[in-house]
Amino acid sequence: MRTSVKERALHTLSAMTDTKFDQVGDAAESEQAAREITTLGEAPADDAAVLRSVGDLRGVRVEDASGLLVGTLWGALAEAETGLLRYVDLELDSMDRHILVPIGHARVLAEDPDGPCIQLRAALLEQLEQVPPFAAESAHIDDPYERALLEAYGRTFSGERYYAHPAYDHSGIYVGEHPVVSGDSSPSSSLSRLSYLTGWRVASGETDIRGWPLVLAGDGARLEVGDLIVDTEAESVRYVVVPLPEDQGARLIPIGFLRVDATAKKVVAEGFTAEDVAGLPAYDGGGVTRVAEDALNAALRRTFAGARRYLLPDFRG
Repeated sequence: MRTSVKERALHTLSAMTDTKFDQVGDAAESEQAAREITTLGEAPADDAAVLRSVGDLRGVRVEDASGLLVGTLWGALAEAETGLLRYVDLELDSMDRHILVPIGHARVLAEDPDGPCIQLRAALLEQLEQVPPFAAESAHIDDPYERALLEAYGRTFSGERYYAHPAYDHSGIYVGEHPVVSGDSSPSSSLSRLSYLTGWRVASGETDIRGWPLVLAGDGARLEVGDLIVDTEAESVRYVVVPLPEDQGARLIPIGFLRVDATAKKVVAEGFTAEDVAGLPAYDGGGVTRVAEDALNAALRRTFAGARRYLLPDFRG
């Protein structure tokens, strides 16, 4: 049976890998004419990213994080140069307007009896109504607009939904929901170094990446994964500890920025350079507080801003 463009696009969304968007399909399935939207930031105009509006996801239902139906997709925006999806265009039923959702903030619901449907990781309807609108006739989106979008969605990842952010999606490293298993110790902090936890270990069937090379894809520099920061309540890994050379201390990198190359026995940090890692807040070696997490995430947003914004996990589709 021939696979439709919409089905292929949904597969791209659900796979959560940097797969190029396939825009070839029936005219009826691509009824929305493609148009180019330029992203204008602080970089020279020649370096501005061009997003192509595509309609192959049009009509897919969208639920907020609570499961409430909030609207349908009008389409998506993909980078013209790479073909990678960056946003979905959501038409909100409650306000009769469009908003953009970063592709990493959505996931496909498996085997939904009512047909294709995606659910947002953290945003609720009342929060979506506060997101800056996207005019359907827009020819470009600028840097302040994209910053405002990320700030609006950033506020949705709080409290119990803090780790719903794609920066903590460990699927690039681990297969199971609980990649570490508990031991005998009762840590004083819910975020602790695995090597300090008596009896705790990486779960059977998962890869223990401690001691593996960490390759920074931005400049090819090589560091090492020194340890893992474990969420003992969720039995999950939130960060890797990265020791720096020349007595520069250590840094933390959220697990969602990484992917494993099991064949080469290395971990890759997409987009990072050695300068980027050194510029992150220093890690003191103990338990990790929410204040420290917020400071780290703020530093990462500053690092991957402007022309580098699409290196954030928010935009990995």
